[in-house]
Amino acid sequence: MESTAASGKARASLLRFLGPQLRPHWKVLGVAFTLNALHGVAITVQNLTPKYLIDDVVKPALGGENRWMWLAGLMGVYLVISIVCRMIFWHLSFRLFTQVRERILLRLRARFFRHINSLCLRFHGRHNSGELFSYLFGSPLGQMQQFMHQTALMGPGMVAVLVSSIAALAMWDWLMTLVLALSVGTSVWLMNQARHKIHGYHTAFQNTESAVSGRVADLIRGAREIKLYAAEGMVGRDFKEQAATISQKSVWRDIQSHIEWMKQEGAGYVFFVLVCSVGAWRCLEGRISEGELVAYLISFSALQGPLQQLYQIVTLYGSAEATFGRIEAVLRTPSTTPDPPSGEAEAVPERGSLVFRGVRFRYASKDILNGLDFTIPYGQKVAFVGPSGAGKTTVSQLILRLYDPSEGAVELDGRDLRRCRGADVRRRFGVVPQAPYFFQASLRENLLMVRPDADEGMIRRACELANAWEFISNLPEGLETRVGEGGSNLSGGQRQRLAIARVMLMDPPFFIFDEATSALDTVSERLIQDALARNLQGRTAVFIAHRLATIQGCDRILVLEQGRVVQDGTYAELAAQPGLFQSMVQADGFGR
Repeated sequence: MESTAASGKARASLLRFLGPQLRPHWKVLGVAFTLNALHGVAITVQNLTPKYLIDDVVKPALGGENRWMWLAGLMGVYLVISIVCRMIFWHLSFRLFTQVRERILLRLRARFFRHINSLCLRFHGRHNSGELFSYLFGSPLGQMQQFMHQTALMGPGMVAVLVSSIAALAMWDWLMTLVLALSVGTSVWLMNQARHKIHGYHTAFQNTESAVSGRVADLIRGAREIKLYAAEGMVGRDFKEQAATISQKSVWRDIQSHIEWMKQEGAGYVFFVLVCSVGAWRCLEGRISEGELVAYLISFSALQGPLQQLYQIVTLYGSAEATFGRIEAVLRTPSTTPDPPSGEAEAVPERGSLVFRGVRFRYASKDILNGLDFTIPYGQKVAFVGPSGAGKTTVSQLILRLYDPSEGAVELDGRDLRRCRGADVRRRFGVVPQAPYFFQASLRENLLMVRPDADEGMIRRACELANAWEFISNLPEGLETRVGEGGSNLSGGQRQRLAIARVMLMDPPFFIFDEATSALDTVSERLIQDALARNLQGRTAVFIAHRLATIQGCDRILVLEQGRVVQDGTYAELAAQPGLFQSMVQADGFGR
């Protein structure tokens, strides 16, 4: 019962989605449908031609010369119908359908991509990148593309063939036409039964495919670690198991689908015997002519093609139902950091105090922050320290609106950040994470993503501030050097300096550094610290610190434990008084 309800919901969702997408193209689609339908009518005319050939040409119904004139005229009409109505009209309709199809898929891909980027980190923690990529360019949209392709290629024309053939044949004999109509009706009923079953087969397969693609993508991304730990053998076996899983599921899906196809084909054989038997009887009784009998037999055989094409469309629709069910589930996923309604979003202040007011945060049923209260005046350099799991990184994610508090508020200059668009909030902050990510593009392109209008001088100055220009200028291609996937062509220190250069180019009023110098050597770290000290004058800077040696120059240190501020003061003050910070200093071996 639940499966049927879910199936109905998926079907309705697919139809609800396609309706608005097709509406803007109704004029083009109207022309395409008309041309495709004419193509179908042309097939009917082709199927009826043998009747006139036998009854009006082969049989001596007309005199000698008239017979050959009739043959020439019949063949001429046949060629015009075949070449113009069937081939040219069919091709033109297909061109129109294909253009509309790709526009719809483009909009769907763009909408899906925008939506997943608007969702918070909770969503991305549950869905791996391999799974989401497969939604955009893998089998989910591929199934929809195949369904729309086949519908555009055959759908209207095949329906027109069925309707026009039965209508034309009804002029000759009602019983033979009834048998043909019953064969079509039985096929349509079997198609509807198959559609429900095939939807279930494809849903099961796509669930397996999603899990396997995520696992395989993880194995590919971990190529460096696989080599470091000489785990090629183990990973190879893991991949083989994953590939075998999806292969077995694919075999099961195709066999079950083929059984449904066999039912359809078997019904066709039964009705062929019935058509032959009834047709022979009606011809012997003198109710139909030999030419009409041949036309009925040819029409029945010719109708099997359209019925098979329609069956293929129905089965593809079943897989498209399952596909869109998965895509729609993502599109319906609400963000836990929703932007205010259009027109109600407030501007993010360019400066001001950063305040946590009674902030609580829960993630995956675990309390991370427990009533956190603090104020960072504008222009202050503040470090957050504490044991692992104390909530340091969560604080920075709440500031950036990557998450919203479960309770309480994060405010900037008295304004609750939930009243501002998340992207606008993040534009005010330059962030250097501990493990920065770089796109597979040039150094220049990776820098310009934060400030597309930056000129050469601005780029160089930012790189010099981050102590990155020296290594960039020594590269054979300089700023045009491609960094590889995730920045794999750069060393850890180079990636860190490039990340700092990127935020320097951004030139924001607020900075967040998550152990930004952890991958640098001692000399480079000191140069970076000096550059930061000069560049951060008059701006707010938040440091998420793991190495205490990096935060001595901060104006203030907040010590977190179990999601609360347990100490607040300067480095010297906290190091001199008993407490968690002093214990951390002693354990770190710094300052002894």
